[in-house]
Order: sequence, then C-alpha cells, then structure tokens
Amino acid sequence: MTSFALPEAVLTAVSNGTPVIRAYREHLGYTVGDIAVTSGLTIEEVEKIEAGYRFEKGYRDRIARVLGLPEGTFDEIPYILDAA
Repeated sequence: MTSFALPEAVLTAVSNGTPVIRAYREHLGYTVGDIAVTSGLTIEEVEKIEAGYRFEKGYRDRIARVLGLPEGTFDEIPYILDAA
C-alpha cells in the first residue's frame, strides 16, 4: 500500500472521537447513502462499518475506493465488534 496522509480536518475529527471512515466521508461531503449506492453496500452495512463493526477487508476497500483512497487505507483501524 502506498503511504497516505489524511487531511488535517479528518485527523482533528478523529481525535475528537469521530470514526475515521465517517470523518473522511463527511470531509468530502458525502452521505452514507452516497457511499452505499456507489460501493454497492447497503446503508446499514456502511453505518456498521463506520461504527467499527467487523466486516471483510473487501468491504472497507470498497468504501476506500469510493472515497478516492488507496485500497488498504483502513486496514490499520482496530475493528473489535462483530457484525451481526
């Protein structure tokens, strides 16, 4: 994976408790629905992924691509909850 630095606004939002995927999505002005439609995921799946629920890596990569980020960008985020 190529090294990628998140914008300062995203880092600030993350430091204030916003999950990184949500922070980056909001930084770009996308809604959860925008991401769902473009990635082929459901709104519920996107919301759960943003909340930190565990999904396969491919799901996070689909969101990364929609956001214009390299695949694997979100691999270092600790996912501790199981998607039900």
